[in-house]
Amino acid sequence: MGDTNNRSEKRFTLDSCIGRRCYENPAYLDMLKVRVDFEYSKTVFTEVSIYEIDKRVEYGFDAVQSTLESSIGNEIQVEKITYDMHQLGIWLRENNEGLHVPDDQILAYAMLTDSVLITCDKGLERAARNVGQDVINPDRVTIDFSKTKSAIAKLAQSKVLLIRQKVQTIKNAKSVILKP
Repeated sequence: MGDTNNRSEKRFTLDSCIGRRCYENPAYLDMLKVRVDFEYSKTVFTEVSIYEIDKRVEYGFDAVQSTLESSIGNEIQVEKITYDMHQLGIWLRENNEGLHVPDDQILAYAMLTDSVLITCDKGLERAARNVGQDVINPDRVTIDFSKTKSAIAKLAQSKVLLIRQKVQTIKNAKSVILKP
């Protein structure tokens, strides 16, 4: 890929189902590592995945996180779902048939953090593509990053931009207020 100084950090958001699948099937995880370069990336589970994975009786989130981290050679962080992500998730769910809680929140997180969503959930993949979100489903033969130009995708992307601008304005205001 070239010089690491010129490489921007890639961000990946892992869905709960990809975590479970990789934990349960080490060969699946090996296949994913061949297709995705985790070395110079920030890889994240959302806090939603803790609950989703901990519902499994035979293992929990900590085991999944630890196994994946040792395999990819990189830390997997756990990030919170903010109020804005929750609100965007509601909008996404209302405008994407078949999208449900908590997948809506994971998709909203990926969109607002400009992450590539990695999922093996076909419904979540379909919703992500519908709104123009970069998504990888390792079950697919090819990885396609072509952006959807549909009206819903344009509307979703404009919502993401508005939320990012709002968050940046709040950060800027706080920094001005907090200066001595």
